[in-house]
Amino acid sequence: MKKGLINFAWRDIDKFSSEEISYYLFLEGKSIDVISKIRSISREEIQSHIINGKIKFGILSKASNEKELFEYLCTVAKEDRKRSLGFLSVNLKAELLNYIIYNYNSMDWSKKERAIWIIGEAKAENAISILLKASVHKNINLRRLAISALGKLENLKGESALIRALEDDNPQVLQYAIKSLQKINSTRGIEKIKKIYENTDKKYLKDTCETYLQFVEDIMRENI
Repeated sequence: MKKGLINFAWRDIDKFSSEEISYYLFLEGKSIDVISKIRSISREEIQSHIINGKIKFGILSKASNEKELFEYLCTVAKEDRKRSLGFLSVNLKAELLNYIIYNYNSMDWSKKERAIWIIGEAKAENAISILLKASVHKNINLRRLAISALGKLENLKGESALIRALEDDNPQVLQYAIKSLQKINSTRGIEKIKKIYENTDKKYLKDTCETYLQFVEDIMRENI
């Protein structure tokens, strides 16, 4: 049976969890009472299976292709988006990222923001070129999200972009750049970060600088 991006066959039933079996029967149109009788499981447990199934597979049942999946992810709250990404199979996540890579340039600002967030959350190194370009974009939100995503990738290929971002005029971009440099274990930005610490009057930015400088100090101590 196929519903949206959910595709299952009962011949594979041995691979399904008890929760999945109940949810798939529900997708076929069977009522909770009928599923309870078929499976000899209490009505309350079947209800729990279906609720969890909706949480886990709801996004897949609402989208029939990668475009619809992306459009859906653009509409939901951050936590729902994060949870939904976690439930995607490796293949489906790859297809979603390919859609983003090939369609990013034609997206509006809000969808580009979601796309950048997804790239970072999925640690999609094959989409790092999008992040590098967005890290110098005139739109502050795109820059901030791209810098944050580069940190999530934990890839040294983003190091130069992060160091360049330490010269940004926006304090939030600076904060994300410092945090991301720490995530990729880079100490190359230390002199610029010292200057940021000395010149900023924003406590949250000073705190971020202090955390990074302590991180560098710890690394140097370990290497003695």
